[in-house]
Amino acid sequence: MQKLNIPSVDMDHASDGVWFPYTSTISFKVARDGHPRHKRALQGKLKQIGKMREKGEFSRIEHLNNEMTVQYILKDWKGLKEGTKNLPFEQATALSIISDPQYESLKNFIVDCSQDESAFETQEDEIVKK
Repeated sequence: MQKLNIPSVDMDHASDGVWFPYTSTISFKVARDGHPRHKRALQGKLKQIGKMREKGEFSRIEHLNNEMTVQYILKDWKGLKEGTKNLPFEQATALSIISDPQYESLKNFIVDCSQDESAFETQEDEIVKK
């Protein structure tokens, strides 16, 4: 592959995720929106989503999007607590949290992070930016 003097995506970080601070004590590991596994899974669901849209089943579409986010985008967290106990990362717990309307700002944060192209650029690109 050619080494051009333009930013490029680190494909490992795109799929495995990078850490984003949410607060001074809470961080989320988030993969890039549309990384290869996510893209394939999403393409497999397009027909199903289209049928749901035709039927006006928007809550089902949102639930499916939340499932895809948890399965392919949100990879881990640090510092998240329930009461005084650390909350271990589990997909079922993550789905419950991002599906809860009271945590919509958290879901938006995760989605925004997944779309931050600069966070997934290769390390060599730091030289280009200087």
